[in-house]
Formats: sequence, C-alpha cells, structure tokens
Amino acid sequence: MGHPKEILILRHAEKPADTSNENLSTKGYQRAAALAYYLPETFGAIDHIFAAGVGHKSHSKRPIETITPLAERLGKKIHDSYLKYQYPEMIAHIFGDDTYTNSTIAIAWQHTDIEDIANAFGAVKVPTTKWPGDCFDLVWKLTLNADNSYALEQIPQLLMYGDSDDIIVDSTTKTFCEELLSIDPRDLCGMNPAIPAGNFSNIAMTCIFQVPKAFVPEGLTEQFIFVGAGFLLNEQAIIDNQIAAVLNVAYDENDPEDLQIPFSDPTIDKRAALPFQLAENEKYYLNQLDKVGLVDGNENDINTLVAAVLEAEQLLNAPTPTQQKADGMVNFYAQGNLVIHCHDGGSRSVTVTALYLYYKYYATTDISFQDVYKSIICLRWNHSVNNHPTQGICENAYEVINTYEALFPEPIRKK
Repeated sequence: MGHPKEILILRHAEKPADTSNENLSTKGYQRAAALAYYLPETFGAIDHIFAAGVGHKSHSKRPIETITPLAERLGKKIHDSYLKYQYPEMIAHIFGDDTYTNSTIAIAWQHTDIEDIANAFGAVKVPTTKWPGDCFDLVWKLTLNADNSYALEQIPQLLMYGDSDDIIVDSTTKTFCEELLSIDPRDLCGMNPAIPAGNFSNIAMTCIFQVPKAFVPEGLTEQFIFVGAGFLLNEQAIIDNQIAAVLNVAYDENDPEDLQIPFSDPTIDKRAALPFQLAENEKYYLNQLDKVGLVDGNENDINTLVAAVLEAEQLLNAPTPTQQKADGMVNFYAQGNLVIHCHDGGSRSVTVTALYLYYKYYATTDISFQDVYKSIICLRWNHSVNNHPTQGICENAYEVINTYEALFPEPIRKK
C-alpha cells in the first residue's frame, strides 16, 4: 500500500469573472507563479504532483495551470489523467502503488471536491462546512498517522495582497439548504397545508403560482406555473391543466423516456383553434417541449441553471399565434400554462421555478428567496409523491442569486 507521508491539497487559483472562461485570471496566474516557490520552501521536497484533468464534464484548465509553474520549477510530471469527478480512482491509484510510500504529494483540484478528497484519504476532523467559493488562498496539509489515517492542518498561504488567515470551520447553525436534508415538513410548513393556485388536479403536477395579471402575455386572461414529476405526465394531465409549454430539467442527459410526452390531440383538447387557416407548409402545436439538462447534487454549471430560468421566461411569454404569423413563423404554438418538471418532480423543477419567480416577481420586494423556495417546497410536500429538494441544487440556486445581476438580462432582472 502506498501511503504518502504528507499530502498537500489546494484549490486552483483565482478564476475570471467570465464563467465561460476555463482558465485562470490574471491574479490566478500570479498566485500559480508564487506557489512554485511557496510550496517547496514551506513544506519541503515535493515528490509527486496531481491535478484534475481536462475532459468530459471536467472542462476547467485551472487546476493544471495552478500547479504548472511548480512542476516546471521542480522538473516534475503533472499527473492529470484523472478528471475532477474521478478523484476516487486517483486516490485508489496512490494507495495501490508503493511509489508513493513516504512521499509528499501536491494536489490541485476544484474546491467542491476537496472535502470529499480529504475524507477519502482518511483524514480526521474534516470540516463539513463547504469550501467557500471565494477562498483561493488555503492549503490543507494531511500528515500520516501511525494508524494510516491523516491529521488535517489548514494553512493560510498569505501570499498575495488580500489573502486571509481564515480557515474553514464548521458553523454552529445549519444553512437553509443544509436544513432541507433533515427538516420535518411540519416544522417547515406548519400544520395548515399550503393551497395550490387555481382549481386544477394535482396528481401529476402541483400548481404553485398564478402569474400576476400585469405579466400575463397578450392573448391570455390568466396563466399558471406548475411543477411536476415527469414519470406522471400524460396526455390527460396536460389537457386538464391547460399546459402549453413543458420545461424538462431532468438529470438524465440522454434519457429519451423522460421526454416522451405526447403533443395534445386537438380532437380531444378543446382549446381555442387558430384564428387563421394553416398553409400547406405550416403546422400548429398545442405544446412546446424544451429541455435543460441538470445533474444531481451541486455539480451544475451556474450557466445551466441560468439557461433554465431564461427558458422558463421564454416559454411563459410565447406571443399569440397571430403575432407568431406576423413574425414570419410557420410552426405555431399555443399560449397557456407552463409546467417545469424533472423525473421525480423534486429538487430541479422546484429550484428552477423558485429562481424564476424570485427574479421575475420578488427581486425588488421584501420577500426573500428562502420564502419563495419554502412556499414551493411546502406545496410539493402536501400535494405530490416525490418532492424533497436536494441540498446541492439549493446551494447552486444561492450561487445564481449572488451573481444574478451579471447574468440575468431584462425582463427577469429588475432595476
């Protein structure tokens, strides 16, 4: 068994404000250069260097860029064959190779996995508080114990202007997202069940909001937003709830069954007919169907959540068929209600809906995102089968909130 005597885990250096840029920022490159001297001078000889590789669902070049100056200065190879989600395989490789016995290893990785990496190495007293999103100046040193566990010491780098001597400590109180994992619905929602909006059947989906009349698009007198479970959606549910648009936010990227929701049959669905005759090259659909592929936990790119919210905005604000024809369209879509769903109708649809409602209708009021999210959660708890939001996507939602002014254009973001 290859047990290193010391393991240095550090987050990649600073990233640019542009979230589509997978490289370091200018300050990040400066930190990377400084680390090339700081790490060996502080911790002694470094024998092996690892960094999260670039590949499928592991697009960031920052871990490699962070550790490259050190590798070049020491003449060491960077082991980057393991992608960010393959850290268990990396650790198994290290433990299974005597090459690493009694060595010192430096590892540069994404901050969302550092806690799990430390735990997988067998570190004791690892903080459960998530690594802060704005922390780039900390080293976790794991020192081998006699029982092959590792003692964890957190060491502030204090390399650059603005660096902090803070370490990560567990909070005495849980965040709203953390409480969702274990909170009793009666404690969160009270003893009086929340009442869905409108007068709709709630077997397949829950009507969680009626759009204020001032925001209902021209051509409609009322409009509603639903959240639902994809496996329960069917033709009758779509008709009964007057659904004109379906936004799927399931985690299954290539699951065709999750999109097998038939378009409504106009001989059964008696919504208003088109006010004009269709030409031979024109078609009329009673439903729009779109998908944004989110994944489990907190591994969603922030822009994917943003895309889901913007897609909800577009679907809800479809113009009248008459306006669509005037705009030169040949495929026409009905106006009506929107359902946002994932496979089980839980966290993803709830989160996207809460984000949309908060930005669109509550951003300039005293109503907090927690209250909007709580309201939707309570409706799902009382009126559906699978409804518990996951902590990871809740945390993603907060990340969107903290940066929404730079991400959301009008009309969702208000002045």
